[in-house]
Amino acid sequence: MADQTPEWLTVCVPALLCRRCVRLLSRHVRDVPGVTAFEVDAAWGLLRVRGGVDPAKLDSELRAALAAAGFSGDRCEHRRGGPLSP
Repeated sequence: MADQTPEWLTVCVPALLCRRCVRLLSRHVRDVPGVTAFEVDAAWGLLRVRGGVDPAKLDSELRAALAAAGFSGDRCEHRRGGPLSP
């Protein structure tokens, strides 16, 4: 059986300016159903999330969590060369 490791979803969160922002964001992202791992890079304003659910569903639930935390997020396909890229 093939390994079906979930893909990473990268989201821009340009308002990540301090540790407090990162902690607040982390608390909300950790509660999103299906999230198995996440990484935050405040310097680049990026959040990478891995989940065991449909990526479209994860994306919508993640956006809701970001909004609840007071952040806006946009998917970042153009930042593949950034520090969080595999």
